Amino acid sequence: MAQHIIVFFSPAGTTRRVALHIEHCLAERGITARLVDLGLPAGGPVQAGGLGLDGPCCLWIGSPVYCDHALPLVAEWIEGLKPSARGWAVPFVTWGGVTSGLALPELADLLQARGFQTVGAAKVLAEHSSLWAAAEPFGAGRPDAADLAQVGDLVAGVVANLAQAAPVPLDLRLLDYLSPSLRTEAASKSLAKAKSMMPAPRAIETRCTQCGECAAACPVGAITLDPYPVMAEHCVRCQQCVRTCPEGAFPHDPVAMTTRLAAMAAASDEDKVTRVFC
Repeated sequence: MAQHIIVFFSPAGTTRRVALHIEHCLAERGITARLVDLGLPAGGPVQAGGLGLDGPCCLWIGSPVYCDHALPLVAEWIEGLKPSARGWAVPFVTWGGVTSGLALPELADLLQARGFQTVGAAKVLAEHSSLWAAAEPFGAGRPDAADLAQVGDLVAGVVANLAQAAPVPLDLRLLDYLSPSLRTEAASKSLAKAKSMMPAPRAIETRCTQCGECAAACPVGAITLDPYPVMAEHCVRCQQCVRTCPEGAFPHDPVAMTTRLAAMAAASDEDKVTRVFC
């Protein structure tokens, strides 16, 4: 029987919720899975080469969608995997109702390059992580019970497939679901480009009490107090520092953010639903 390992990065918590549900659904089938959180303060990145993936295994790997792609640190983690001759994979992403972009097919391609054949995938609708202060955030309350039920169906399908003598890989053409215009637009985006146009959050010193809660909340350990918060280059712009600051020291305009994302969502012809592939 293949061992199951669930690897994820989840700044806002929704990808973690999906990962925990996958773990639960596997446990219901008598399968104990190892859970690996790539973020801080959970314990920090686990080196891909240190997982001991020498035998048959199924790697579930999840990321939120940022700028139409999986987060670079997740992609880099996959690239650190030792090539596998007996590996299967299930990429899953959470997205906030604008577009899931190219995250799923890109994750599948990266995994395949390391010898992991994709046997399932999912894009799970979630509350948009940048709209926590909005009156009506996109994907409010998602993933809900119906979304998680679909994830459960995915787990059942993957487990049944892997129980066969010769598991059937997923037809990766199923992940080519974006319209040509959205695909072209997604290919032109990246987190690096977004960071060049969106400076890292900067605290207003007269409001900041140097409590350190922003640094504790940062999922990539990018904040130091000197004596006020300073963001390192590897900040991923998740805005957890802005969201958790008890003094509201980081400027944030929820109306402007909602207006910008609403325009992007309106221009996207992708169905705003959870979808699983297996």
